[in-house]
Amino acid sequence: MKPEEQPDMIMMLPYADVDLNDSPIVVLSCGHFFTTETLDGLVGLKDVYSLDASTGLFTGLIENAELSASIPQCPNCREPIKQYVTQRYNRLINRAVIDEMSKRFIVNGQQELQQLQGQLEDVRKELEASQKGVVPAEIVRLRGEAAHEFTMQSINDEIRNRSGDTIKLLNAVKAFQRRMDIRHQPTYKLHQATLHSISRDDSLNAEFAKLTIDSSETSTKRDRDQRITLGGRLLEIKVRCLVLEDNLEIMRVVVRKNLLSKLPLSFSGGSPLVKTHQFMKDTEKLIGDCIRESLPKLAVEAILHYAQIAQSFGSAQSGQDNNRAKAIDYRKLARILLTTADKLCEHPFGGRDNFRQAITAASEMLSKEFYEAVSKEELESIKQAMVSGRGGIATHSGHWYKCVNGHPVSYCSSLSQSMF
Repeated sequence: MKPEEQPDMIMMLPYADVDLNDSPIVVLSCGHFFTTETLDGLVGLKDVYSLDASTGLFTGLIENAELSASIPQCPNCREPIKQYVTQRYNRLINRAVIDEMSKRFIVNGQQELQQLQGQLEDVRKELEASQKGVVPAEIVRLRGEAAHEFTMQSINDEIRNRSGDTIKLLNAVKAFQRRMDIRHQPTYKLHQATLHSISRDDSLNAEFAKLTIDSSETSTKRDRDQRITLGGRLLEIKVRCLVLEDNLEIMRVVVRKNLLSKLPLSFSGGSPLVKTHQFMKDTEKLIGDCIRESLPKLAVEAILHYAQIAQSFGSAQSGQDNNRAKAIDYRKLARILLTTADKLCEHPFGGRDNFRQAITAASEMLSKEFYEAVSKEELESIKQAMVSGRGGIATHSGHWYKCVNGHPVSYCSSLSQSMF
């Protein structure tokens, strides 16, 4: 039986019987000491270094996508092993520290995302309930005459009164993104520096000498924390989509009313036509980032939001020529992206059957002419897929594994599949 398989026997040997040339001693900060063979096996050094079975020597670094279970500890008293005491286990400790930070980042980030998602659904319901009351059914009449200016002012007042909650929510989402970026930086820099070191061909000694946080380059592996940072960006897109869709519908109704007012429509943050162009650019970039990070669910959601605004923008332009060319381009790209979304649904992730139904509904919606009305049921089928399931990792207890896309998952959370 190998010594590492019976650590108690090794620890019980008298110190005088240990040949330090063959089995060096490692003294920990707690005062306990062990032979390197014993401690190497107990802390799992083989998980981060490749071992030559014939010589017993470590020959290289190992890229391990599994999250570390815990920070290495003294086998006797369970005190964490300190880096400044022995450098032999620095890489193992660094990996455990990075993974622990990543776990906390993911758990805390997902919990905040769930809370913000809940606020978004509340705001959505309020906007939908009040939308019909923004534009009066008939032009207001004063002393028997059509008061176009008064009617337009009334509409603008309603728009302003309804914008408070969406502005507050959008600011909250942006604040969340800033917090996540700040918390993510230490983990990200150390993680990228480690991966950059692994990807090179220099000797182990040279690698450790060069390893610094500032030396990181493009990673050879995906950043497992991106589902939180990209999730925050998607949530921002959701809020902006909600606001744009609401604004464009109001604009469409006003255009059909043919108000003869010199007073223009006034929206918080500027014209929805201008905001649409930036929204489409940002959403297109998010889609590409999600696909590169193997987050198909987030990519599909972003594509559906792109399709929604492409339809709304086109509908608002049905009687105008100034932005019709852009509307046509948006719809063309939306159809292409929906084809991509359908292919992405071949990957396993929570709710993909609902998303497939939404993709079909969105494709049918975009096949209509600008002037054709879109039914409430068609829009609802798309929205329902995007609001179904607020689930995610909700606990940090238990062991962590990785999904088929390389992202960390806790088996204790039955809702974790909805993240992918």
